[in-house]
Amino acid sequence: MKYILTMAYLLCTTSGLTFMKLGGDSLHLTFKNGFNFKMGWFTFFGFCLYLISFLLWQRMLIKYDLSIMVPIVTGLVQIIVLVIGHFVFKENLSIISAIGAIMIVAGIVIMTIGK
Repeated sequence: MKYILTMAYLLCTTSGLTFMKLGGDSLHLTFKNGFNFKMGWFTFFGFCLYLISFLLWQRMLIKYDLSIMVPIVTGLVQIIVLVIGHFVFKENLSIISAIGAIMIVAGIVIMTIGK
């Protein structure tokens, strides 16, 4: 169950971030003539996925070891977002980013072997 919950969290959080970025600057909040709130569909979908990921994260923090889950899962999120940024948004992948990703993977491997 831990792995299914973790995979669902990773999918929701990275997809949520991706859709919010795809939505661009579509979030508008104004207080002129009352309260006005508008959001594009991509941004809204991303927001919903990110909200679901928060609820999953809350459940994971309660059920599993905090000292293991937080570094591993946040490291995986960073790597997935780096890959999405490079392939989906055509962002530059610098040598420093690649070295950082390798170090994150090495840290995750060390943590899982040590457990």
